[in-house]
Amino acid sequence: MGKTLIVNGSPRQNGYCAKVCQYIADKTGGVIIDCEVGHCTGCDACRDGNCIIDDKMQTYYDLIKKADNIILVSPLYFSMLTGKMLTFASRWQYFYHNPIKGEKHGTVILLGGGSTKDTSKAFSTAKIILKYAGIQTPETIAFVGTDEKDPMRDEGFLQSVNDAVL
Repeated sequence: MGKTLIVNGSPRQNGYCAKVCQYIADKTGGVIIDCEVGHCTGCDACRDGNCIIDDKMQTYYDLIKKADNIILVSPLYFSMLTGKMLTFASRWQYFYHNPIKGEKHGTVILLGGGSTKDTSKAFSTAKIILKYAGIQTPETIAFVGTDEKDPMRDEGFLQSVNDAVL
């Protein structure tokens, strides 16, 4: 599948999302990145191909451009992507002004517990994000019920992950 970039949108370092990201990295040789970046300021400097915020995102832009396969992994908070993932996504404004040429493969993996039942808004938002990295139709996988079951022990979930990313 080529170079795989795995984006972990969870604030928990050892939670289920981290385990899913590591599982994928082990299977694909992919690189895991976190979403610890500053907020987009809306300055529009990226129109000229440069983001003025000096943080990890400068490295991430290069990784995103070079990746053949981009996987977003996020827990669901109130049936939506985490604030951490949305802050990261706001920095993809760069790709709106500097589109990536060609198509890439993408996957969105959402994990939810508690009262999470509807994943449609989170999937919709994630698809919009990935569109600007050249991914038109990402795979979508959801595991709802993490408060009752470990997704890493669910054969159906793991098979869906394998089918989507390998």
